[in-house]
Amino acid sequence: MKKKIFLLSIIGLLTFKTYSQFFQCLKETQALKVGSLMPYTKVKVGDAEGYFLIDFGTTSSTIDTNAFTGNRPKLVTNTTNRFDNFDFFGSWGTVSLAIQNHSNILGLGNIKQAGIIGTDFLCFNSYLLDYQNSKLLRGNSSTSCPDSILKANGFKAATTAGYFSNDLKKLNNPCTPNIPTIPIKIGNAAAVAQIDPGYDDKIYRHAININQAYFKAIRESGIFLIENPSSNFTLSTCVTGIQEKVKAYKLPTKTSFSITGLDGSPIIIHSDVNIFLKMTPSEAKECGGIGTWTIPAAQLGASFLIDAKKVYFDPFAEKVWFNIIR
Repeated sequence: MKKKIFLLSIIGLLTFKTYSQFFQCLKETQALKVGSLMPYTKVKVGDAEGYFLIDFGTTSSTIDTNAFTGNRPKLVTNTTNRFDNFDFFGSWGTVSLAIQNHSNILGLGNIKQAGIIGTDFLCFNSYLLDYQNSKLLRGNSSTSCPDSILKANGFKAATTAGYFSNDLKKLNNPCTPNIPTIPIKIGNAAAVAQIDPGYDDKIYRHAININQAYFKAIRESGIFLIENPSSNFTLSTCVTGIQEKVKAYKLPTKTSFSITGLDGSPIIIHSDVNIFLKMTPSEAKECGGIGTWTIPAAQLGASFLIDAKKVYFDPFAEKVWFNIIR
């Protein structure tokens, strides 16, 4: 018994050591607040302060000037989208933010969502979403965590090559400008999937949106998804008066969803997923998104990230690392 306790103590010390090394390579830290499964952090714009959604699922950052505490952020004179003294892990100076109304987003309850930080900012640094310890950590090209530290702390990586990078010249896909997109499988049917921390799927956890091309590939692989009509719904689109139908499905028995790691093995496996087939009408093709892609593609809900506890986005190495040891 004493020998067992001694061994557990040694393992604990080693784990603490590697964990400390892990956080030393990402020295900048801010508090992370989670609401409706979505990650938020405080941002200052001038003298005003508010909570911004950290969203790798969009390329355009936004601001709701009515959702701040303190003074209301003011536009730079003679501009429609420029703001001075944007402070997110330090000052970014004057930045461009699209003005939007986020009053209908209630992720933090009584706390208003003041904006969204997308990959137009997030691609320039590496970030750890540490849901377990309520922290957001940042590194740059010289302080990003080496593979050895990540592996020692129970992480496995999926590639985002061609889809998400700090160097826009490395993006070589026809579908999306710069969103972390990783290989996945449903059964043996392969596709790529966007990671979307801003996709609140608390009602239907492990939600996976798929497009028509992926639905066809799943069928051709011999898998027949089970319709779940009680969960069907419709979405508005960017085109006024045009709606998009979404059909709900479940997996058949003995079929699972998985994220594919760098070595081809599964990182995360789930059988209790909720699949939603996007049926984008031709009138809304201009809106973009996976529903308009011709290759098999999907979009993952925020609950996948919550379950992983810690997720590390590294645009320099073009990888996303998932914590696989809880």
